[in-house]
Amino acid sequence: MGSMICPERPGPAAECLSWLPNLRRGKGVKGVTLPLPTEKPKGVSVDFLCFEFQKQVKAVFPEYNNETTFEELGAWIWGSYNDRQKAGGPVNVVDLFGHKTMRKGGASLCDAIGRKYPCSVRDATIFVSWAWRYRVHDFVVALFAYCVFQKVNPKSVFCWICFFNNNQHVWLQPGGVSNAVEIFESNVRMVGTVVVVLDKLDARLSIYFSRLWTIFEVYIAILNKLKITIAPMEAVTDATIELWFRTEAHDDQSHALAKSLRELMTIDMKAARASNPEDAASIRRQVEQLGGSQPMSDAVVKAFVTSFGYGYLVEDGYL
Repeated sequence: MGSMICPERPGPAAECLSWLPNLRRGKGVKGVTLPLPTEKPKGVSVDFLCFEFQKQVKAVFPEYNNETTFEELGAWIWGSYNDRQKAGGPVNVVDLFGHKTMRKGGASLCDAIGRKYPCSVRDATIFVSWAWRYRVHDFVVALFAYCVFQKVNPKSVFCWICFFNNNQHVWLQPGGVSNAVEIFESNVRMVGTVVVVLDKLDARLSIYFSRLWTIFEVYIAILNKLKITIAPMEAVTDATIELWFRTEAHDDQSHALAKSLRELMTIDMKAARASNPEDAASIRRQVEQLGGSQPMSDAVVKAFVTSFGYGYLVEDGYL
């Protein structure tokens, strides 16, 4: 496989140098306006993502391995010849699950999977908040671990994931989708439960906290009083265990925990980015209408701390 498209450690000035911004930007190109969803959206099962999806991807993309990111996979599926080559992908176009020819203008991967594997697509039970820069393998492992921790069958958990649910033939056109913010808000509310796949606890090193969309999705869930659960990747689990042991012997462990969490989870909204600059502008306008970036950041941090099992720190005024 070719070299990674993005730096491993994102920073305020290190916007991901991917094919996505190039594909989606178009001077003077107006984005398409899509109808808002009127019914609960579909989702793909965790079981399918962990097993059959990876099996099929490996079969059609010999370049695929445990280091492959969704951003690279997206370039292989929807990018131009040059995009595919830059991402270390195939020469020829691959019609994964037949989604390119399923209907005129293409279809979403979710629709195509549902036609071919009907038992693997049902009404979505969780809205997954995540980032395209994640490695595919790490992402699906985190979702499977979430199912184990929640004591639910991976075959009964159906995920709304933008990569699969949005018709990328439309969404990745120059100009993108003009009402993307409203569509995502509607999907968050309709699904009703948000699961955050988090890559790192330290916001300064985290891909998740560097993306506007992910932070905004959690804020919408907070405003709508929806359930938010963290599905941590291995690095997050290790960091929380280390944090606990580091503060365990402290005279005031609650104060020490709160201080450490506050330092780790400081969200820099000015540095957060979206691949489509029009999306970024829309999100920032919406955030201002909802009260501004600081209340949003504070609310998101408190929601994360609560999801980690430290809700008493919020209730007792430590955060």
